[in-house]
Amino acid sequence: MCPGYDQNRWRAEELAAHLCRWLPEWALRYGERPDTATMMEMARRAALKVYASDAYEGRGELGELLLHAVIRHEFETDIAVSKIFYKDSANDTVKGFDCVHISQAADGKLDLWLGEAKLYTRRSDAIASAAEELREHLERKYLRDEFAMVVGKIEATFPFAEDLRELLDEERPLDQIVDRLRVPVFLAYDAKFIQEFQKVDDEFVAAMEAEAKAARQALIDKLDQAPLPQDLVIDLIVLPVENKKRLTELFHKELRQWQGQA
Repeated sequence: MCPGYDQNRWRAEELAAHLCRWLPEWALRYGERPDTATMMEMARRAALKVYASDAYEGRGELGELLLHAVIRHEFETDIAVSKIFYKDSANDTVKGFDCVHISQAADGKLDLWLGEAKLYTRRSDAIASAAEELREHLERKYLRDEFAMVVGKIEATFPFAEDLRELLDEERPLDQIVDRLRVPVFLAYDAKFIQEFQKVDDEFVAAMEAEAKAARQALIDKLDQAPLPQDLVIDLIVLPVENKKRLTELFHKELRQWQGQA
């Protein structure tokens, strides 16, 4: 993924602003969205759910929001549970998988999307962290606990509520659920080659493809050290960024404006 270039600069400001438009559906529960009077008020309420601290550099919400926006846009998923909505306080961090989405497959059945998002300065750190969490989160007990959490938070008004509860029923064999599981792994990190370009052309596309393939192989090498469940589908999404620190600062500035605290 890449936001592109504009007047010889990587579009960090535009990316940060674009992400804030996803806040309402990402941070509010399903039944709350239609009842909100105006989009601005809904966006403000959503922004206040994210975090309320100036100590933002080590937080994971930006990566989680990027993951949400990408899979909604590229894979046309629906968010099943807004995990960030159920935080006990604004500055808590989300436990477990970073997203819970669903999509309808060609056979008419549901696929469950449980994602991991990593936003780091170094690619190697992002991949190491993603591999570690995949191994932890895909263990039998962890998955069962995660499914129980999801079932407990499915709203009755959600269009796929009954199908999702049936899919995650505690009596259903785990292998049958994993057959319908897709795991998007989102990696964003500083990449020097981004600074070497000023527009999206054939050379840039080739550099992006090479970067994505290198990240894919590095993740495979890490995961080979401790195999995951068989037949698991992992969708790897790579966003090389010009400067992770600056992107985080720009998002924080946008978020504070949506919170009414600019």
